[in-house]
Formats: sequence, structure tokens, C-alpha cells
Amino acid sequence: MKIPGGIAALLLALALSNLTPSAHAETLPNSQWRASDITLFDLIQNGYTITGTTSVAARSTGLPEDTYILQKTNSVYRCVETRATDSAATRSITPLRCAELVQPYRD
Repeated sequence: MKIPGGIAALLLALALSNLTPSAHAETLPNSQWRASDITLFDLIQNGYTITGTTSVAARSTGLPEDTYILQKTNSVYRCVETRATDSAATRSITPLRCAELVQPYRD
């Protein structure tokens, strides 16, 4: 199955995002992601669409963590939600954290 170029780039950015600090941590000057106070709801209301999702265990806690990638033309956000360990739980245990994909600062 062939993956369209834009989606492949998003998936690569998502995979590389696991190497950078989480959205709620202090943003480093060379980070690809800048923490944002915008909500997933607001992004959807402003015309962003979910173009990808992943669900893996968080490295720090081992709890299930869902990542949503949203895109509107050339603007990309990721929103991360950590869920409770109980698979029947529908509420997250932490607030959803969103970050915007940005050009990293370079000296």
C-alpha cells in the first residue's frame, strides 16, 4: 500500500516527535513542536482535520497515550491524551496537550 507524501511526512514527524520533549515540558529552542494552549475542540472548529492517530504506552508512565495529528493546509498540530489504565475508562487522566509543528531555531 502506497502512503501519500503528505501523510508519510506527518508520520515521520510523529515518529521523530518521540525523540523530543513532550508538549507540556519547557520548549527547547531547537524543538520541532511548540506547546500551545489551543484545544482539540478549537482546532476542529477552526477547520483542522485529524490526519493520523497513534496509541502507544507513554515512556514515563507506561499508561496508554493517544496522539492525534491535525492539519489545515500547511499548519500541523499534535494533541496527546494519556488515558487511565482501565481499558473501560473513557476519560483521560491528564488534560489533552497540543503543540504546533514549527521551524526549529538554528544558530
